[in-house]
Amino acid sequence: MPSLVLLQRDHEASPRLAALIAAAPGFRVAGTVHTAEEARVLIARTNPDILVTDLRVQDGPVDGLLGDLRQGGRRTRPQVLVTLMSHDDAVLLQALRAGADGYWVHANSPEALIESLQEVARGESPMSPMIARQVLSHFESPAHRRLADTMTEALNPLVLTGMERQILQWLAQGYLIDEIAQQWHASVHTVACGIRRVYQKLQFDIRANGLSMN
Repeated sequence: MPSLVLLQRDHEASPRLAALIAAAPGFRVAGTVHTAEEARVLIARTNPDILVTDLRVQDGPVDGLLGDLRQGGRRTRPQVLVTLMSHDDAVLLQALRAGADGYWVHANSPEALIESLQEVARGESPMSPMIARQVLSHFESPAHRRLADTMTEALNPLVLTGMERQILQWLAQGYLIDEIAQQWHASVHTVACGIRRVYQKLQFDIRANGLSMN
């Protein structure tokens, strides 16, 4: 069954992107909206699988909407693919903190948008070396460890597993996901899903205690 995609953008290229997504195998467009309030209505009405959104639309930043979607739980909310003007790490980090599951940069090709949608639909996520270093540094900080120690490890969403830590270390060194998979004798999907779990822990950590990566 095709994945249902809702497009939320304040940009003149929205009709072109909607047509591009609709023409791609495995995807169907639920509609295009220009405000977070319109998105809330259409999400409730159509239950899309993926929300493609800018970080800011006509009625302001989408952080509040993404936060509300996170509260709904992984089974009830759409996966989120944010569209960005550049690969700026601060902007990407903001998107991850808000609840993004993947991203597409406007300067990239239209084919890259479809590839990003396919990644998100498979439960995979990318991560740049800079963000990997920042996230790894955060999870290893003394302040974070003190907070994590207050919970039992088996139930602790604030602690990285050995696999997740190793993936971050390789990403921080500049390894690509397929290179990590080869080193580990694992599938690309396994590595990409490990990155997605780190995203989820990062977002939980923000809700639990806030996150500072200056």
